[in-house]
Amino acid sequence: MDGGWHHCQTLGILPAAVIGDFDSLPDTVINHLQESTTRLIQHPPNKAEIDLELALIYALEQGAIEMTILAGLGGRFDMSMANISLMLHPRLRDVSIEFWHLGQRIWRIQPPGDEIIGEAGDTLSLLPLGGDVCGIQTINLAYPLENENLQLGRARGVSNVLTADTATVTLENGTLLAVWTHGRA
Repeated sequence: MDGGWHHCQTLGILPAAVIGDFDSLPDTVINHLQESTTRLIQHPPNKAEIDLELALIYALEQGAIEMTILAGLGGRFDMSMANISLMLHPRLRDVSIEFWHLGQRIWRIQPPGDEIIGEAGDTLSLLPLGGDVCGIQTINLAYPLENENLQLGRARGVSNVLTADTATVTLENGTLLAVWTHGRA
């Protein structure tokens, strides 16, 4: 996505590709990138997809099976929500996608479940993503779930705490949004 260029520049990284409508890139940057090895993939401003969606689909088409998104949240709430909702994109359902934001790691958990690596005392929130989630069981969380359901629109899974360095979450169906925060949130 073209807004990510600013973060790459700050870190001194030359990206392999810049994808988007280039609405946030000055002409001087576009000229610089055209003279580099960076592949520029420009889309029209009036498009049905957001830049991150285009970038994730491009990465998928290049063979990526794990994607980590930095600086993909914040700024605009609507864009943050749209970015998170991309975890439900039909073409990305089999791809591991994580957001790293302000000391948090955010990802989806689908059946059969996942192992959470952290430290005892870390915070873990489990939120239904896209609908109710059924048959949830947790191990090594202060507030265990034992074959329980979490309903979309309810906040029951927020602010749980790891009681060991590893926790386990299993589920029968649905998708959970997992938000891990180092330490007590």
